Amino acid sequence: MASEYLKWKYRNVKPDEPVTYTGKQKAANWWHYHKGWILAGLLLAAALLDIGISALGIGKTQPDYQLAYVASAPLNDKTLAALEGAFSVLCTDQNGDRKTVFTIHSYVDMADSPDNDQPGYAYAANVKLMADLEACESYFFICDDAEKLHLNYDILARADGAIAGPNDPVDAYPLEKLAMPGLADIRSEETAGLFLARRGFWGDRVCKYKEACDDLWSRLTGMAADPE
Repeated sequence: MASEYLKWKYRNVKPDEPVTYTGKQKAANWWHYHKGWILAGLLLAAALLDIGISALGIGKTQPDYQLAYVASAPLNDKTLAALEGAFSVLCTDQNGDRKTVFTIHSYVDMADSPDNDQPGYAYAANVKLMADLEACESYFFICDDAEKLHLNYDILARADGAIAGPNDPVDAYPLEKLAMPGLADIRSEETAGLFLARRGFWGDRVCKYKEACDDLWSRLTGMAADPE
């Protein structure tokens, strides 16, 4: 009965005509339901592209020589820039980009800092330094304790360029004794007590442009007084 009643009640009701959407309306409807996925995909693609560009060094000036500053206290930006400039004078373009770039990476553990976050600084510095060592980036090292650095990481060279053994002295030169052009102008309390050393390598895993770095090391040590 109910079915017959409903038929009678809606006997004059006509069904809605099928809606025909224009192309523009269809596109708007599709975008409404899919825009979240599209935006998420674009963000992911942008992140992957940025990681890829960073890994390949696209668009960045690549260094010809690299040095790691490993110490318990930071150098100010002016001193770091002056050091880079002093070393760059002795360098030549190695990667063919017509630029001569000497880059200093700072790995400061802040061991002497009263800051409560000191353990965090030390951990972050260690992680970055380990990444540098694994990638064989830095050939030169400026440090405040060459023996301790070698004891912790077993990476510094002795006089003949091989990795120093347990009983071998590390080949390190006081920075203040290097007779480099321009270095005298930046000597200060900050650079006092710092040493220049170089990395030793195992087998064929070496830094880029090692021969050029070896040559620069020979010239640098020829400008120094007796090593420590």
